[in-house]
Amino acid sequence: MPNFVIEYSATLDQQISEDKLMDSVFAGAKNSGHFPPEAIKLRTEKRSGFRLHGKQKDFLHVSAHILSGRTDEQKSEISNAVLAQLKELALNSVFVSVEVVDIHRASFVDFEYE
Repeated sequence: MPNFVIEYSATLDQQISEDKLMDSVFAGAKNSGHFPPEAIKLRTEKRSGFRLHGKQKDFLHVSAHILSGRTDEQKSEISNAVLAQLKELALNSVFVSVEVVDIHRASFVDFEYE
């Protein structure tokens, strides 16, 4: 825990690799100071169907799914740390956003196969 879901337009592949996106989000999550590196999980969701009504050609959206209980200030620190890393990528014509999503702590369960 936490789970970072990186959703992005398929055409963004022309500018950056999936691994580079994951590396950038991982660095931001780690730099936030709120998670041990070994707890950070990442996955990507490439979207071929989307519409943007502004001038941007592509989009990149990160959802940080974390267990509930953190303050608004802590959540802001997490999203801003991730955004700071994404800004360093210097992409062209991309709308970038980051959100923190609370996972209901009482109902969350997980399991690891060994």
